[in-house]
Amino acid sequence: MKRLSNFINNIRADHKAHLIVGVLSGFPMVLLFGNIGGLIAILIYALKEVVYDKLLGRGNMEFLDWLYSSIPVLQYLIIYNL
Repeated sequence: MKRLSNFINNIRADHKAHLIVGVLSGFPMVLLFGNIGGLIAILIYALKEVVYDKLLGRGNMEFLDWLYSSIPVLQYLIIYNL
C-alpha cells in the first residue's frame, strides 16, 4: 500500500490535472458516442498539445500530457467493449 501511495504522490500535479480532464471529458464521450467518441476525445487531446501548446506557444507540448489525458479514455474503451 505504501508503494502505491508513493507512486501517486510522485506523479506531477500537471499530469494529475490531465488525468482528471481525461476522466471528466472522456467518460461522456465514450458513453454518448461509443468507440468513435473515445477516439475523438483522444484526437482532441493530441490537437490541444500540438496546436495550443506547440504552434500557438501557450504551453509546453509534452507526450506525457497527452498520454495522461488519454489513459482514462482508453480504460473506458476497454470496459465499453467487454
